[in-house]
Amino acid sequence: MKEISYLSVSVMILGYWGLYLRILETEKNQLFQHFRLIMIFGGVYSCVIGWISQWYTFPLAVGYLTGTIPLGLGHFDLDRLVGCTYNPNFTVYILLISISFILAHLLASLRNKRFVYFVLILPTLLLLSYGVIQTGSRAGFASMILIYLLFIMRLNRYIFIISTLFILSLSKWLLHLMPRNELVNLSLQVRQDIWKSAYKIWQDHSIFGVTPIGFGQEYLKYYNESVPHAHNILIGMFAEYGTLGGLAFLLVICLNIVKCIHLFFSTRSHKCLLDSFLLGLPIIILTGIFDEPLFSPQIGFLTVMLLACWDRYTKRMHYIIIYPFISSIKDWIYLHVAAPNNRTETIHKGYKSSN
Repeated sequence: MKEISYLSVSVMILGYWGLYLRILETEKNQLFQHFRLIMIFGGVYSCVIGWISQWYTFPLAVGYLTGTIPLGLGHFDLDRLVGCTYNPNFTVYILLISISFILAHLLASLRNKRFVYFVLILPTLLLLSYGVIQTGSRAGFASMILIYLLFIMRLNRYIFIISTLFILSLSKWLLHLMPRNELVNLSLQVRQDIWKSAYKIWQDHSIFGVTPIGFGQEYLKYYNESVPHAHNILIGMFAEYGTLGGLAFLLVICLNIVKCIHLFFSTRSHKCLLDSFLLGLPIIILTGIFDEPLFSPQIGFLTVMLLACWDRYTKRMHYIIIYPFISSIKDWIYLHVAAPNNRTETIHKGYKSSN
């Protein structure tokens, strides 16, 4: 496409890859422990600083330091909680990750019958949940409900069934509670138009894509509209990174779904770290259905750290998955091939000795 600036995306990917390898080699759960605390603090900070900036305009220099004013953009007004990420859809991603980490801590406490921790953590949980609603993100609101349901499932499956039936019975009320619910149909139509256009962009650049930088320029060039990303993580991966990147992303999703399912039903389900991953990882996909938060290097950087810690946590798990399969094959070979041969050989030896 003769755009030298697009090579900076390759540099970004190499940076992500280096960070991933570094964590994979050195992480011993200490980094992830700190990462969880930083994310929770970041979620609370985004809510508080976002609410303060709604009624008080920070000076430009202070706004840059607090993250409420994006570099180069200056002040802007938006009737949604933006926090310190300059985009409410990016803010809701951080808030949901924070909620998932707190719920994981809460699971461990309730299982150990430390109910005092529940009382202490409840205000923070309510603050972050209210922040999700204030961002105005419909996908974030739906994701939050699903994360709470997953939390209940990890806590008690019978309560989960009752809670699911109860939520389904209140689905119409929840639809009214959803932020900006009056714009659902319009927003869905706009999303569908963007997805169709993004699909055509991928068809025109099917092998390597147009990069995250080039997507907005290509969209403006062909459709005369400023759309920075595809608003769908799967379509966006194919349009921005081509068929090669899209298939690699699908492979990563499939591998991690297998690992999550395996660990979900494993005997290690009581581990607090596991709950943090099982509650946090689905947010990547849930928020990516109607948006593409990974488009932002802010969010991409944090997600690479999360995935690297997860891969380090499950580094030897493929042996656990493959071993039962190998064992069953060995048993089948012994019963159907080796055992009959051994019996025949034994009979033959016995016949010789009798003679």
